[in-house]
Amino acid sequence: MARHNHRAEDTTATPIGSGGVETADKSESYYWLDGRRLSRAFGHNLPARPADLVDIAMAVYYHDRRVKRVRTPLVLTGQRNFRIPVLVRDLDFWSDHQVTQRLSDVLYWFTEDAWEFEFGEIDPRYKRKEDAYLFESPVRRPNVTCLFSGGLDSFAGACILLQDDPNTSVVLVGGSTHRRLESVQRRLIKALTGTWQSESRELRSIIIPFGIRLPKDGHQQERSQRTRGFVFMALGTVAAAMAGSSALYVNENGVGSINLRYNEGQLGVDSSRGSHPLSMVRMEELFSLVSQKRLPIEDPFQFQTKGQMCRRLASANLARLAKLTVSCDGYPLRIRGSPSQCGICTSCLLRRLALDACGLNYADDGTGFRYDVKNPATPLKMGQLYPLQAMLTQASVLRQCLDSTTPWEALTQIYPELVQIQQAMSDNRDMDAHQISKHLINMYRTYVGEWQGFARNIPIATLSKEPSK
Repeated sequence: MARHNHRAEDTTATPIGSGGVETADKSESYYWLDGRRLSRAFGHNLPARPADLVDIAMAVYYHDRRVKRVRTPLVLTGQRNFRIPVLVRDLDFWSDHQVTQRLSDVLYWFTEDAWEFEFGEIDPRYKRKEDAYLFESPVRRPNVTCLFSGGLDSFAGACILLQDDPNTSVVLVGGSTHRRLESVQRRLIKALTGTWQSESRELRSIIIPFGIRLPKDGHQQERSQRTRGFVFMALGTVAAAMAGSSALYVNENGVGSINLRYNEGQLGVDSSRGSHPLSMVRMEELFSLVSQKRLPIEDPFQFQTKGQMCRRLASANLARLAKLTVSCDGYPLRIRGSPSQCGICTSCLLRRLALDACGLNYADDGTGFRYDVKNPATPLKMGQLYPLQAMLTQASVLRQCLDSTTPWEALTQIYPELVQIQQAMSDNRDMDAHQISKHLINMYRTYVGEWQGFARNIPIATLSKEPSK
């Protein structure tokens, strides 16, 4: 796959309840992915269907960003209807009803929007040009592939896996939407390679830049980016299959992966499902159709908090590198003279909570954030404190459930999606349902305890009252 641009032609999306239709501008709008990174990294052709999956993922990502949700009193989620054309290499496969239905179902899960596709066959000349070369030589086996975002979880997870299994090779795959993120990813990979590369295993990496170009008419884009997780998993599954990996690992703490709502005002569409347990199950099922064999997609840290993951950084003497990772939802902040992370979004707060919980405060002195919630001199308006208040509210609700004589029943009454997660993991991960509930209860107990400790470091009395009750 060479670096190429894709025009968005004859594409429409109708936000439900808006009465309007968004039409992509043919001359100004398109998306791109630098497939040259794939061709340099691999040494045999990328099969047609996986190549199609990458193109479909990028088409979906473009239209998700291009069409803004229109929320009304009648349609609170701003649900959208998409019907988009995509040129593919294996038209017969993607035209099969079972395949298109599974693809639409997966995308509905990620976005809560309706997706339909009009598949056409790619130009044969372009098809030949798109024959891709993946790893220059076979990756030493056994090996696993890990998604690598440059975030704290992906870095800590990679450290743990490399430390625990010196005989398994690891392929790190990351997507990057801007150069600053790619720079972070490469610095971390360099540190991992210098520490863990050995004769008994390989450590390979591939960072794939991608993005979209919007029209110059000032058209607003959708900020939720619910399809980013779909793009990353698509890139990861394709790379894992070509590397001959036994599994694709999504290294994410269990609290962030499940991503329970913080309060009653948070709708499902407001919560990312990029690394949700059911996202992994659904993508595994989709890719099994694409590749005609099963590739497990797993989170080795599904029952651990972020703080528990980070404790291992100290034992690996890599805690100093935690400061190089990024977590902010808005990274990078493009504010002159300001740090690149905000410090007040839920992702920044969860990061700081984790480093505090595992005693790595020296890796979190507050200087990397625009707003330091632990510094009494930081001017914060009440609106800026909403994410922190919401997280404290959630911690309080969780504590009340866990203090019940029947904690699992109390948890699932407030968060019924936990039952669905328990069932899916029991069915697809060969795990006992009772053990799953036990693991989740223990994880949330640890998480609530971490909040009780962290809140004491926040010099705002109104914020510390919830977890200290």
